[in-house]
Amino acid sequence: MTLEIGRPAPRFTLLDGERQRITLDSFPGKHLVLAFYPLAFSGG
Repeated sequence: MTLEIGRPAPRFTLLDGERQRITLDSFPGKHLVLAFYPLAFSGG
């Protein structure tokens, strides 16, 4: 999937540092910055 700058992010669910499920729906009406770090903390 290719994401375009300025377009809404697709719905997804992630686990936070406390293993709680977080979704985009958890932040209604908020502006978010999403940063992804491939292989972060993977040891590889």
